[in-house]
Amino acid sequence: MVKHLFLLLILFFGSSVYAYEPFLTDDASTVAKGKHQFDFYYYNIFNKGGSNNCDDSSTCSGIIDINVPGEEFLAPDRAIGFPMGYTYGLNDRTEISFGMTYYGFPTGSYSPLTNYSLGAKYRIYSNEDSGLGFAIKPSFFFPNGTDHQAAGLGMSLPGYGVNLIGAYDKKDYSILVNFAYQHQPYNTNYTVAGTYGELRTELFQLSMAPIWNISEKLHLGLDIGLVTNITPTDDRRYNSYVMPAITYSPTEDIDLGVSYLRVAQNFRDQIGTGYSSIFKAGISYRF
Repeated sequence: MVKHLFLLLILFFGSSVYAYEPFLTDDASTVAKGKHQFDFYYYNIFNKGGSNNCDDSSTCSGIIDINVPGEEFLAPDRAIGFPMGYTYGLNDRTEISFGMTYYGFPTGSYSPLTNYSLGAKYRIYSNEDSGLGFAIKPSFFFPNGTDHQAAGLGMSLPGYGVNLIGAYDKKDYSILVNFAYQHQPYNTNYTVAGTYGELRTELFQLSMAPIWNISEKLHLGLDIGLVTNITPTDDRRYNSYVMPAITYSPTEDIDLGVSYLRVAQNFRDQIGTGYSSIFKAGISYRF
């Protein structure tokens, strides 16, 4: 039996309604009132699985599901995408955001633009003295075309989700914690990346990211977490991911980010052959 573990990164990478780029775990801050932010990133999504030939009683560590909200690429192969996002600060506590992705690969008769999403983040609590902050972030994922679903580039039914965010910010470091839920149904009359196999539609993510402030401009972090394995026939209900990331801010309103994420059935496989990954690099600009 071939595992469909490659779906896991794509449905649960908080790209869309953008997270704290280039991290998967979001922070509790919001864009300042009246300010605009544009995010433009490059994704290289690829599989480094082991053998895809497994008998019915075995657990494969071959293709690793990648389920990342708003960045659905579900085929067991490779993808090159350019996620784009816009965020606006409504007031001192609230921001709204819109995201989509342009896929340079794979290509087909469908539009390369897909994975449209809309979100809002509300900062519930923040205290500069203690460093504690909490926020909530609901999101809505627009339906893609049935051709996109068949190609593995998103689901053709609408979805929604919510992320509960906690942060502890100090001068030299920050600790971010997220618990996210996503409901992502799909059209069962059409294949998902060429297969009619059953997929979970109730998805969860629990993650944490310690971030060290090397200087005012340079920040280094390690994002780790658990995400739902969307294949219900698999032995493991959750898969794990590890993602080192670095950001550099040459000016107050420009952030450059690079990250490399691996997802596997367990943390041991992160350094083995049974994982898939995303290399991510881009820029955020505020004005």
